[in-house]
Amino acid sequence: MADSALERIGRELVPAVAYGDAAGLPVETRSHQAIGAVYGHIDSLIPTNENPFYVGEFAPGTWSDDTQLTLVIARSLARAGAFELRDIANLHAEAYFETPQVVKPNKQIVKRGWGGSTTRSVERFLDGVPPEACGEKEGKGNGVVMKLAPLAYWHTVRRTGEPEVYRDCDRLTAFTHNNPTAKVATRVHHDALRYLMTSDYNQEEFVQQVLASAKRHEEWLGDTSRDISSELLFLNEHFYFDTQTILDNTDGKGFFVPQTLAMAYGAFLAHDGEFAPSVYEAVNLGGDTDSTASIVAAMSVMKTKGQFVKPADYEQTALHKMLHDTSRELAIRALAA
Repeated sequence: MADSALERIGRELVPAVAYGDAAGLPVETRSHQAIGAVYGHIDSLIPTNENPFYVGEFAPGTWSDDTQLTLVIARSLARAGAFELRDIANLHAEAYFETPQVVKPNKQIVKRGWGGSTTRSVERFLDGVPPEACGEKEGKGNGVVMKLAPLAYWHTVRRTGEPEVYRDCDRLTAFTHNNPTAKVATRVHHDALRYLMTSDYNQEEFVQQVLASAKRHEEWLGDTSRDISSELLFLNEHFYFDTQTILDNTDGKGFFVPQTLAMAYGAFLAHDGEFAPSVYEAVNLGGDTDSTASIVAAMSVMKTKGQFVKPADYEQTALHKMLHDTSRELAIRALAA
């Protein structure tokens, strides 16, 4: 692929992730039915005052940990010029201290937006545990795939060979989610993103690539659960995707990473990767809306080679210039090889 296309992708990658995150944050954890009953069909950024952890605090365009930790990966790659797990861990620690604590309905005090596996793993790192040994052995959430786009971009630009790609995927995953299913999910999503950046998109080919990747990595990593390949199988059983088809074939929540990928890929396929329709498909599905929509946003940027139609409110995301500058720095450093 021409460097111009890769540069376009890189310059918009982080702002796009933030837009998807901000689009989904206000209705995070709501069901599809609940979203429809209150909002009808969401198709633009709305205030976050309905999110129990952001009540009355922030305007439309507010983003969450999905963008915060995507920034961690992008900044580390740009400043280190390579995948450096300890640097990534250090930036996670900085983000941990910057994140306010909130009280959940069960009275548990948590870092706002952060998943349990990521929180506990970073706390182990702060206690002196090496980053390679910090991850939750039962961690199967989406905390790695939601922040993976900068790493997939970096390796694609650098034309990194598969052994190194998958080594880095495994190490990043093991830092917080040291579980075979989570590792398979990271590898599969990396493969999906690389395909979108390097190929002329074809729906059938994309689906076959994803399914083959899932089966291959489950075998290589010894993931006998087969959760990723089984949850993605419905992608091969339909040609036309709509909201009901996706809900009928997923749990409609997406907090468990095989379901996250199933919902994100379904939303992407439903609109052929067109940016705003795909992002808001993910939002209106319900569940972990900020994560799913941010994943879809990155996929759309990559599929369109950075030439997507930006929504009218695209630059209303919080700290948009900072997001754009960080993305630009990532692109420049990646392409400098």
